[in-house]
Amino acid sequence: LEFINGGYCMNDEANAHYTATIDQMSVGLQFLQKEFGPYAAPRIAWQIDPFGHSSAQAGLSAQMGLEGLFFARMHYQDYQNRIDNKELEFNWVAEGGNIFTGKLFRHYSAPPGFCFASRCHDPPIVTNKKSPEYNLDERVATFVDLLREQADAYRSGHIMITMGGDFNYLNAHKYFKNLDILMKHVNADTANNGFKMIYSTPSRYMDAVLSNIKNLSNKTDDLFPYADGEHSYWTGYFTSRPTLKGYIRSMNSFLQACKHIELMAPATSYTSELLRLAMGVAQHHDAVTGTSKQHVADDYAERLAIGQTQCENLINTGIKHLTGSVNDLYSCRLAANESTCHITGDTTKSIFTFIVYNPRSTAKDIYLRIPMSSSAYRLVNPSDPTAFVSYIPTHYTSYQINPKALPIEAIVHLKVPGMGFTTFQLKKDFGVDYRIVLKSIPVVKTENIRIESESLIVYFDGESGSLKQVVDKKSQKTLRISAKFMNYRSNVGDKLDRQTSGAYIFRPVYGTVAQDIDRPILKNYLPGEFVTEVWQSFGDWVNLVYRVYVNKPYIEVEWTVGPIPMDHGREVILRYSTDLDSGKTFYTDSNGREMLRRVLDYQPTWSLNQTEPVAGNYYPVNSRISIKDMESHFTVLTDRSQGGSSLSSGQVELMLHRRMYKDDFKGVGEPLNETQFGHGLITRGRHWLFYSDLDSYGDHRDIGLDLFYQPVVSVGSDVEVGKIPRSGIQNTNKDLNVVTFERFDETSLIVRLENIRSKSEGGKMISADLKKIFGAYFSENFKELGLAGDRPIEKVVKDLKDHIKYDSGSVIGLKPLQIRTFAFTHSEELLNSFVNYA
Repeated sequence: LEFINGGYCMNDEANAHYTATIDQMSVGLQFLQKEFGPYAAPRIAWQIDPFGHSSAQAGLSAQMGLEGLFFARMHYQDYQNRIDNKELEFNWVAEGGNIFTGKLFRHYSAPPGFCFASRCHDPPIVTNKKSPEYNLDERVATFVDLLREQADAYRSGHIMITMGGDFNYLNAHKYFKNLDILMKHVNADTANNGFKMIYSTPSRYMDAVLSNIKNLSNKTDDLFPYADGEHSYWTGYFTSRPTLKGYIRSMNSFLQACKHIELMAPATSYTSELLRLAMGVAQHHDAVTGTSKQHVADDYAERLAIGQTQCENLINTGIKHLTGSVNDLYSCRLAANESTCHITGDTTKSIFTFIVYNPRSTAKDIYLRIPMSSSAYRLVNPSDPTAFVSYIPTHYTSYQINPKALPIEAIVHLKVPGMGFTTFQLKKDFGVDYRIVLKSIPVVKTENIRIESESLIVYFDGESGSLKQVVDKKSQKTLRISAKFMNYRSNVGDKLDRQTSGAYIFRPVYGTVAQDIDRPILKNYLPGEFVTEVWQSFGDWVNLVYRVYVNKPYIEVEWTVGPIPMDHGREVILRYSTDLDSGKTFYTDSNGREMLRRVLDYQPTWSLNQTEPVAGNYYPVNSRISIKDMESHFTVLTDRSQGGSSLSSGQVELMLHRRMYKDDFKGVGEPLNETQFGHGLITRGRHWLFYSDLDSYGDHRDIGLDLFYQPVVSVGSDVEVGKIPRSGIQNTNKDLNVVTFERFDETSLIVRLENIRSKSEGGKMISADLKKIFGAYFSENFKELGLAGDRPIEKVVKDLKDHIKYDSGSVIGLKPLQIRTFAFTHSEELLNSFVNYA
């Protein structure tokens, strides 16, 4: 008996962010360690049901101390190629570690004809020769033939027969009784059939294979996209249920902030536990993927909302204590998506106090958008003396999402220290001298709109508002660019194949291309001192806002899509076309970690016969996608997982939203047709467009962390801040990220540090002084653990001497993209008394 995998769920590998994967695996593996001890620690990553597999997942599994990885789904052409070459087992060489990897021969179910579960209809084995249903000889012979077929595909002389499946052991006695008979009679004839069957475990099987084979082939790429037929590419789920995907990503950052403040502030009745668990199950391969039934997706969202409420109470109570406030603080969870807030919308209040926490470990310069009832409030008492406020009308699409949206948004520009706090107040004042309200100004249609920031000069078309050109001031390079909303028509089955588009499958009508969604119209041009906005509409149900910030190296694109008309199934994309000569090559991230090279109609480990020219070239874009030429790059960073590709040189397209009225017959059992308030779902999100020369390409890592770590805001009316809390974390190196900072148990805390750059992006060894970074939280009695925190590092790395060769005292070394995990142990009393103040 052994535990395998050990996570809180079997997480998806396309849409789960690496930090969420680490968190959910840590929840499960630490539970096993605490309940059963070190000897129960799993050795095997059992990823048998996700719909494609990432190199980041393989690397993270290795860093957790898992020695083998087994999976069941693989592109049908790759599968046949590996059968022909007996390479269904290989060594996956991933960022962060290598891991033995095996493809199960027949999914994860029993061989055909030998499912003995109550829900199956295969015949039981009858041994009584007098019975008219006697079938022992035939059953054994058939099973041996299946064993020979499988053995021919592997090289070690050992094969794993999975006997089971979903809901299979409701009647375990029946199943095992038939298995015992089968094994007994196969083993009775080993001399002739060549097989000996035993009950075993995945780790024992792995050990047997590795004892016989020393020259496994290496794999360095990933296993996307997955297809189980010529016209069945599982690339739709990269985008399905975009609002749920966005909610899960935002709760990932929010959970980190919650765990930080849970450690900084005195204990209360509120904990991060419910959100940890809700986030854990949300990484499941039918949750963040968007491939559950609607009522199940609603349940995932409800669990997240319950956990979010707990964390909001924890954060607001903790900050109230840390600041010495008398009155209560609150959160406005709908502010970002619906432009409403029950606190700031109260017109009877004359002053609002805001405490902003930055969960990133380095300082951030942020633009905070706050829904307000009016612009008659001036900024007072900011702890950041450079803070500035301006006001802008709420975008008209916010009223479609929520008719009660507030009419004005305050944009507060301020700096927040790393894992630290900034405060300010907005005070009602009916004077007008201090207010800067962005107002739309008329544009000469024959002239371009020119917007200049510290890093960029951006040109928009004066008639349509379309993006036209970007100049990188540092390199003086120019990018010609346009952005179009388009849609593919969903296939409902055709003469080639009955396969339809659905929650899992992306299959546009064969032989067609994406069609434009109406023509763009310039709605507003709102120039400001710190941010300038250009608003566009594309018909009745698609809208776009461009934002150019004075001190940011990117352009923010806020898209709003929906309700998608239901005249036919539609898959909505935003396509960026540039003059970069990128050819057929583009790059996508692996779960927010390493960037992987993609080439149109090509797979590096077999000769691909492309049968779906659009869907077959789609890949998961977890956080970014890039194209390059010899001098420059264009990178789009996303606020959630999306499907994306580059189908022509210089192009990047990302799928934003999907709606169809047919199921794809892959398991959901209902069409992907999301609704809200009686009409189709409206979804909103952001892209950050980053253009520069190749020398600055690696800066996408720093920009990506700013997009991921969103500030957490507590607000109250008539609240006086007595003191400004400071976490005590000191990190000025933007290439060094504190991934985790949380309570581990009653007497210790756990931290994870990461070198965010890869070697190809200019990443170098970083020296990090734990004592200087974590101050009073540091303990001389610290120890390093595996990535999931459930076992000592000695149980994970093969060469400990090499692993720690750059360490000295409290100073540790971090190689490019490396993550290391440490536990600091203190007395319980000391652990509750760390917070200090500026």
